[in-house]
Amino acid sequence: MPGPFDALHCRERGNAHLDAATGRDLFEGAQAQPDGGGERGTFWLVSLASQPREHGCHGGSHLGWVDGFGWHVPHISEGAAALPALLVYLWAVIRNFAVVGPGQATRERLTAALAAAPDISVYRIGRGADPLPVSATFDPADEPGCRSLLDWFERGAPSGAVLLMDDWELCSGLDPALDRTVEWIAAFGPARGVQVVVTARRWSEVPDRLRRHLHGEATDFLALHEIEPDLSNKYQRHDLRAAIGADTRGWPVYVDVNGTLAACLAPPAEREQKLLSALLGLMVTHSSTDLNFALFDMKSVGLFDGLEAAPHVACAFTGEDDDEVLQQFHTGLSGELDRRRRLKQTGEPFPALMVCVDSPEALVERHPGYRGLLQSLSGAGQELGVHLLYSGDRLAAAPPAQIPAWPAAVAPYDLEEWAEVLPPALAGTCPPAHVLALPPPGAFQSTQKLTLPPRPSTSDLRLAALPPGAIGLVGLPFEQHRDVLVPDFTRELRHGAIVGKPGTGKSTTLRTLRAVLRDPERYQLLDGPGEPLDPQRHIVVTARTWDQVPPFIRNSLAFAVEFRLDDPATSLVDPDQAARVPDRPGFGLSLPGRLPAQIALP
Repeated sequence: MPGPFDALHCRERGNAHLDAATGRDLFEGAQAQPDGGGERGTFWLVSLASQPREHGCHGGSHLGWVDGFGWHVPHISEGAAALPALLVYLWAVIRNFAVVGPGQATRERLTAALAAAPDISVYRIGRGADPLPVSATFDPADEPGCRSLLDWFERGAPSGAVLLMDDWELCSGLDPALDRTVEWIAAFGPARGVQVVVTARRWSEVPDRLRRHLHGEATDFLALHEIEPDLSNKYQRHDLRAAIGADTRGWPVYVDVNGTLAACLAPPAEREQKLLSALLGLMVTHSSTDLNFALFDMKSVGLFDGLEAAPHVACAFTGEDDDEVLQQFHTGLSGELDRRRRLKQTGEPFPALMVCVDSPEALVERHPGYRGLLQSLSGAGQELGVHLLYSGDRLAAAPPAQIPAWPAAVAPYDLEEWAEVLPPALAGTCPPAHVLALPPPGAFQSTQKLTLPPRPSTSDLRLAALPPGAIGLVGLPFEQHRDVLVPDFTRELRHGAIVGKPGTGKSTTLRTLRAVLRDPERYQLLDGPGEPLDPQRHIVVTARTWDQVPPFIRNSLAFAVEFRLDDPATSLVDPDQAARVPDRPGFGLSLPGRLPAQIALP
């Protein structure tokens, strides 16, 4: 009884240059050679009979390998003069490919590809109704029908025929021998004008032997990185490499941040695509235990918007942040280099840190001290695991080191969607990044990433939240942490002062201090100057200016808080620091440590 493809077999049988058994023998011999997917070592079996006559080709068979765009053919039976034209035709037109990603994205890509080539005949092995323009569909459970179709492709399907393996995991699960059969067709089909198309949800579903015959085309960002759509396969890399897109053949293109300095230079829209591809790729493939980020968007063009939700991001800044925020990070990042040196000496591991600065010239112009810090980061990168990524329309000055060119790649079509979805989806899946900088004075209660909320009008730090004896918190920017503020009165350092303009919290601080003193009778707490002083006790006074504090108290300060002053130039701590003190109750500078402080409510 004739099979469903007998008519097609008869029509094309005369063009079959080898039967299946002979072809398999040659194929097995070819597999023993190195395969480079289009480089020397890839073997092709070329049948001239099925090629268009306008290319000057006529019957004959050739077995050869490709070396770039030059071909080497050890045995030519006929058609030698026309061979170069034929091979260029095959190389440029016929190729197998895999479409990898979620079902909907795969359908969209296939529909577009098949609609662009309406004259080809597509024979699909897959399950369920499908709107794709195919000539016939075979359920993978229909073993006789599928085997007849596969035999037809093996024996010499007509030029222009396409074998579509739709959902490789499903199809191969029902036919364990499918990978060898389809591999054979994929290896020799393009030489006969026949191609194989495979769809899969994940690259890992496609066997390596078959995959090397397929041009890859990831339909979504996670497929590009070989990650399951449910993120179950994330954080598998430890080499600081990530795919940033695909080349013209559909294969992933990688960026490597192992060097100390990289640059991404392009107009804002193009730059955003490149940076999002790189940073999201690194975040989804590397844990925060391997890689952290600090992000600077100095011209506030929105390059890194939303990325701060990922646990990998230690801090994110824009050009709209206060000077005190950037100054705080300058101090914290300097301290980070010192911390990493100490950890390296003790052999303790630490994650790589990638500092991404968009428009670095704007950062240096606003804070000249960053010039030396960035140079220090560049010099210490190889030893201490710090990597700089500069980006912008251009670099205003020559970089301190040679910067490799950013690789060319086409970003995944759904990159912007993943930029919104991935960072919050990764939250909680790995430890938060190490805190590089404290929030500035007046923002102790804000997030660790320095994306500051509106400042409240009063302090919300309560004494009950502190250990016994502490009256507030102090920031240690260089050490990258906070500590409690505990007044320490001694025989030599006997007194204290609370100085600031009206409304800064002087009287409240005095009440907070009274609440923590163990032996109040040993202290004289005076709200304002001019009252009788008892030199036999520890004395703490409040005043509007330091000139109102008696000299014997100023010369024996065990404890002092300097709130916002009417004139920062009169500061006893430092005029520049005093000018940055928030004009809010409870926030100031502590003495003798000269540290930003927040005093708790009693």
